[in-house]
Amino acid sequence: MSEKQTSPSGTLHFFGGKMTVSWLKQGVIPLSPGLPLAQPFAQPVSANARSVQPVSAEALEGEWQRQYEALPAAVKGLLSFEHFRAQSGELASSIRTAAREREYGRTPSYDLGRLAKARVARLFPSALSYLAWRDLAEGFSGLAVAMLSRHASLASQEGRPALLAPVQYGGEHRYQVTALNPFPGLLLDHPACADNQEWRLLMPESTAPVRPGPEGVSQPVLPIQRGLITGLYWSVNTPEETVAEIRQLVARDMRFRSVALGKVVPDPGRWQLQLQPVRTS
Repeated sequence: MSEKQTSPSGTLHFFGGKMTVSWLKQGVIPLSPGLPLAQPFAQPVSANARSVQPVSAEALEGEWQRQYEALPAAVKGLLSFEHFRAQSGELASSIRTAAREREYGRTPSYDLGRLAKARVARLFPSALSYLAWRDLAEGFSGLAVAMLSRHASLASQEGRPALLAPVQYGGEHRYQVTALNPFPGLLLDHPACADNQEWRLLMPESTAPVRPGPEGVSQPVLPIQRGLITGLYWSVNTPEETVAEIRQLVARDMRFRSVALGKVVPDPGRWQLQLQPVRTS
């Protein structure tokens, strides 16, 4: 299997470090926080850039007048507009900010709080993704988990919404929350990553199942149902003890009994990767 070939239709791969085996023993795939994937683009216009936009005298005076007129009648009876206009500090700053927004329009932005509540599984169509092995599998020392993209585990279930969708590269900002964009910013990436052809499984943290991790810290997860996993692959820097754990898992756990095993290694003839099948017995 050469790097230029694609994986079988309907197969996606999760990449993780050697601790991924501990999650597999629990019958789950760990989900990652979503917010880091949206940086640094989640705030395309910085607060500092907005704050230095000049505000015209007309816009500022009009905002003072609007805010004064909005005061209760009892307050206006005790405070003239001139005295209100002479206020400084936090009130003056907020009025200047409001005047700037009225003059230039409110700059759209991503809801960082919403992004912080998203959990993600990053999935790739090829088991030979160099960047995934380097960055997500901790320098070729972890493993790749092949799974069926159309399996029910990756679809929404009652009480546990989920969306599996492809990443778009270099697209325009899309801030609106929709059924196909539940966490704006998490289905976009830089054009330099386009060769990854990445898919992402998105879930709200509040409805994702939680399991204790290998280091004792609980984490949202994706439960593995029978038939989801089709292959487990390691690479050149995967520790022998991790490979042994993978073999034991396949031998003892019915959820993994029929999965294919393999080792991803450098192609001897070119600067690419290849998958060498490994016997399960």
